[in-house]
Amino acid sequence: MQVVAFVNQKGGVGKTTVCRTLCSMLAKNGKKVLVIDLDPQQSLSLSVGVVEDRFDYQTPSIYNVLSEDMPIEQAILGMDEGYDIVRADNRLYSYTGEEIIKLDDIPNFADDPTGLHNYIMNKYRRLTDPSTDDKHKLRRQIERIAQYYDFVLCDTNPDLGWTLTSVLMSAPVVNLIVPAFTEDSSREAIIALDKSIKTIMAHDLSQKINILGVLIARYENNNLSKHYVDFLSQTAKAIGTSLFNTLIPKSVAVPEAMAFKDDLFEGRGGTILSQYTNFYNEFIERIESVNS
Repeated sequence: MQVVAFVNQKGGVGKTTVCRTLCSMLAKNGKKVLVIDLDPQQSLSLSVGVVEDRFDYQTPSIYNVLSEDMPIEQAILGMDEGYDIVRADNRLYSYTGEEIIKLDDIPNFADDPTGLHNYIMNKYRRLTDPSTDDKHKLRRQIERIAQYYDFVLCDTNPDLGWTLTSVLMSAPVVNLIVPAFTEDSSREAIIALDKSIKTIMAHDLSQKINILGVLIARYENNNLSKHYVDFLSQTAKAIGTSLFNTLIPKSVAVPEAMAFKDDLFEGRGGTILSQYTNFYNEFIERIESVNS
């Protein structure tokens, strides 16, 4: 089982579209796939139709799993396209892991300072033990269902906070795809991501994170875009990876498919289909190479 995360601290660069498309292509090629939506914006969940109401707190979500309300098995939804999904929840905006102590619990120890000290120390030990801590909570849940899938794909939120840290530590080996646009902000976001990765790996020497590559999305065939492709190629090389050879063109088919909850390839062809097919083949080649 391979964990693949789509990451970039900049929003609107195509993470969700690329994640959904790769998920669909893997399923069409006979792979068993689970996709986890960890972005509180819920764009992936909305685009595949498992969320109709952003404020639906009744349908199980990854928030319930991370809050330990339920195991991940109870939050998995099967899709007609042949893959499974765990939906997102906008409560992820405020979720930063378990607290050492809740404010409401403090009055319980008003006359028992020793009890308060013991409570805090026991909670601290639990939250710093890899077998019970917050940072590895997602990993422990994925391990429960790893035997049933070839790939677990994670669509992430556009920041470098608690959720992304959990994703980067969600398996002994985590593979990253970094969607980017041909603009300065993409370069800055890639450099910031690299710093976060190095920080995590410095604190956990057993953690392995592979950046499979930077994928240019919404490419336009003009001189400015060509300049930024060269620019981003140098940036990718500086952090130990490379651009995917495939350039995903800007296409009205993509927002249409997302808006109407359609399969991107259903009834569509042309450049967008051929380029995503090229990307899929590159992805398979790269992930097999780095994990061989």
